[in-house]
Amino acid sequence: MLWTAIGCLIAGVLVMIGMFWWQGVAIKSPEQWARFNRWRIWLMVVYLLLFMAAAVLFLVW
Repeated sequence: MLWTAIGCLIAGVLVMIGMFWWQGVAIKSPEQWARFNRWRIWLMVVYLLLFMAAAVLFLVW
């Protein structure tokens, strides 16, 4: 269970870093910016759920 919590934490950080990187690239082009804005809310939900899962697994462990 500890390794799953660590994996969720690492995956959440990677999704968050990837989102910031994509934002930096997408801001230069209006069509890429529109595509990024369509996916931004889903990426935020994914890393929020991963962080919450990591927290719950750490508490249960």
